[in-house]
Amino acid sequence: MAVAGRTDGASHAVGPFFANLHAVKRVRRESARIKVAHDGRDIAVTSALGCTSLDNAFNNVESSIGPVGVGGLKALDAWIRAELEAVQTALAAEDAMVLNFSEHPALAITEEIYRRIRAPKAIYDYWVKYRRWDHKVGIDAKAQNSPCTGVVVGDAVLALNIVLAASPAFIALFANSPFENGQYAGYRENRLTLWPRMFRHARFAADDRLHRAPSRAFADLRDYFEWMFGEGSAMHLAPSQPEGGDYKEPVDPVRVEGNPSLLTFLHGQQWPVRRCRDGRRMLIRPALAHLAFQQFAHFLDARIRFGFMREPSLDAFFAAWDQPFGLEQLFESCLSYCYIEGRAPGANFADRPLLDEAGPEVAASVAIAPSALQAGLLRDPLAAWRWLARWPWEALPALREAAMRDGVAGRAGPLSVRALCNQVLEMAGRELSADEAWMLAYPRHVLKSGRTGADRALAAYDALSGSPGQRMTRLIKAREALFFPSGRPP
Repeated sequence: MAVAGRTDGASHAVGPFFANLHAVKRVRRESARIKVAHDGRDIAVTSALGCTSLDNAFNNVESSIGPVGVGGLKALDAWIRAELEAVQTALAAEDAMVLNFSEHPALAITEEIYRRIRAPKAIYDYWVKYRRWDHKVGIDAKAQNSPCTGVVVGDAVLALNIVLAASPAFIALFANSPFENGQYAGYRENRLTLWPRMFRHARFAADDRLHRAPSRAFADLRDYFEWMFGEGSAMHLAPSQPEGGDYKEPVDPVRVEGNPSLLTFLHGQQWPVRRCRDGRRMLIRPALAHLAFQQFAHFLDARIRFGFMREPSLDAFFAAWDQPFGLEQLFESCLSYCYIEGRAPGANFADRPLLDEAGPEVAASVAIAPSALQAGLLRDPLAAWRWLARWPWEALPALREAAMRDGVAGRAGPLSVRALCNQVLEMAGRELSADEAWMLAYPRHVLKSGRTGADRALAAYDALSGSPGQRMTRLIKAREALFFPSGRPP
């Protein structure tokens, strides 16, 4: 969620937000606690709904909601509404708001701003100073709506392929970042220019490769892990103990000397490492926990996410590695969860102009729509793949670029982004129940009108008068996110 000041529309780095959010949740009788960073600043609130924290900076708030089991999409929709209402209330206390853009449209990216508002997470120092990532290119609150859909591990690779093949449709339908630093950026979804810019000068060439779709669909888990962790790649920081926090905040992080690939690391008996805290040399023993810890290590439009209920031995892992679909069979009894994390949809919310233009059902469906679309696609993965396999995989990069640049009007040679969007909506809609179908009202409106959030913003900006700065400020104020706490409107 890109955060802006209500008075001036400028990008806003939150202050007492987490304390205020904690108070809101306690008034609601939710058990909640504040997480404090190593520098003493509040950086998260955890509660029954999940965790509200920061993405990369204090101007980019994120809510990780779930998991939701019983009730499915309807329960998730209610949870989203409750969370957004709480976030809105907490932000209002510091005269701030959630902005209906997937990137703040008028914040200049500078080193000074980056240093001042970046979230205090040690992994960012490692990425910037050691791996040479240009992490600051996301400091203008590039934000996404990441639908996460549970799958059985045997279907995980198929489901990943489906979401990757459908990603141009997700990008186009939820395109919402046409401006950067106060000017038209040349894209309907400029947010996704982040990855090539961030990895352009990376120390390891594989870092730039791992945000680009492979030349063919993945065959199985072994193929997926080999692509991500195999020859030419370099493993990231690891906790000194196998289970030690998440990848952005590892406990006592260490860097493995020699920068081996993760698969090379897992084949070893022990490895010399350097502690990030004091540079002290020590030895660590590989375990499958290291694979689970580093599952974030690519930046495609979707990922497989999983956690071990019972961690297999490395011997069992490599024995399964040598068998067709052996890892799927091994993991079937070992995982506590497995889901697909979609990463293509830009952050979208309802706003007053959308409500006036399209009505309450469309406006109320915006936040839940990516989750409903992805869930619908994955309820019958074999049928979805049969449809999507008709689209040539090798055309995916060009379709994706066309969706980023022109939204639903994009074309890649003879291939139409709109046609792909129509098919994706049709497939997903067939699998949703009668009382879930309304959740696709927003993307259906986008296709019918031809107007994404980005298109609406460009048209509104062109219709305004005054200097470019005055027009942008007025546009931002009109794009304050609206929430519907009572649920689906009549």
